[in-house]
Amino acid sequence: MTDSGPTATGRRTRARYPRWWVILTAWLAWGLLWSTQVALYSRLGGKLMPFLEALRLQMPLGFAWALLTPGIIWLGRRFPPFEGRRWPLGVAVNLIVSMVVVYLLGLGQIVNERSVLGSSARDLPLLIAGFRSWLFWLTSDGMLYWAVLAIDSGVARYREARERELRASQLEAQLSQARLQSLKMQLQPHFLFNALHTIGQLVRSGQDALAVQVVAGLGDLLRQLLDSATTQEVPLKQELEFLRSYLDIEQIRFRDRLKVVVDAGGDTFDARVPHLILQPLVENAIRHGITPRTSVGRLLISARRINGSLHLTVRDDGAGLPSSGLEARDSRGGAGGGGGGGGVGLTNTSARLQQLYGDQASFDVVNAEDGGAIAHIVLPFRLAVADWRGGQER
Repeated sequence: MTDSGPTATGRRTRARYPRWWVILTAWLAWGLLWSTQVALYSRLGGKLMPFLEALRLQMPLGFAWALLTPGIIWLGRRFPPFEGRRWPLGVAVNLIVSMVVVYLLGLGQIVNERSVLGSSARDLPLLIAGFRSWLFWLTSDGMLYWAVLAIDSGVARYREARERELRASQLEAQLSQARLQSLKMQLQPHFLFNALHTIGQLVRSGQDALAVQVVAGLGDLLRQLLDSATTQEVPLKQELEFLRSYLDIEQIRFRDRLKVVVDAGGDTFDARVPHLILQPLVENAIRHGITPRTSVGRLLISARRINGSLHLTVRDDGAGLPSSGLEARDSRGGAGGGGGGGGVGLTNTSARLQQLYGDQASFDVVNAEDGGAIAHIVLPFRLAVADWRGGQER
């Protein structure tokens, strides 16, 4: 049996089945070993049995186990006896099936022995002989059944651990890319230029206090990025504090043209979110939904806990998307609102969510019915394990 389907993130590694030749090779090796043992024991007992005859006696049993193994693995995954809250049911189901399997294999072995060695008048009826064989081999052959389950479970856990390590390394690389992109692109030359231009205007107009405020805001923004350089997830409260530092600068630049509302429920502040997940969406909304306007533009950032999910929304009241679909999202903010090229754009936002949460998360950007665009993220609601203080996880 070949691998059953892709092993996309979010699907359990257990969905992958061993290749048929691995199963067949393992059981043929077992049959060969058992045949050798039978031939050697026959010599020790004074009854010489040719090796080919021993093979005819034992190898069909190896083939039978090879045929049964995929079914045993499937049943073990359908009713897992080693994990989950339903493990007692799994133990009961697999225990019953293992006893049936041992009995049927015993019957088949008796039929094969009578075919190879011949029958005699002293032979017991088949069902009775099968029952006696079942009593004799129940423990050893039953252990083979459970060994198949244990090996499959162990291999699955090993694969899951390896894939978690791979995802963690990928996320670490993406986070590093996100931090560097935020320093180089999201705090891109155009943003830094705008901030410096704002500082220059404030200084020339004698508003030194506001100029100092913008400089301090830039410094705070850079500090927060560097402090969380290796962090993959942060409490939502920390993410919102980062946004405040960013929006403070934008607010000074846009003055009365930018109205920002942050509407986050108190029960969401300690929820875990990917670091730097909201800032690219906010910058994208400002650049494409607020900047082109001459009138007041509004930006709404909201967070809600709905059942077991965290819903994050960034909404602007600009012109909306030029068209539907991923192309519209990328053309509107292909690099986190920074224009063309790769980076921490909307596509990478979706990829990071997929890496972190698999099918438990979703992300879309759509036009709002009453104008503007909405970026909507749904995550599994999970509390941050560590407390945080001063914008850092301890």
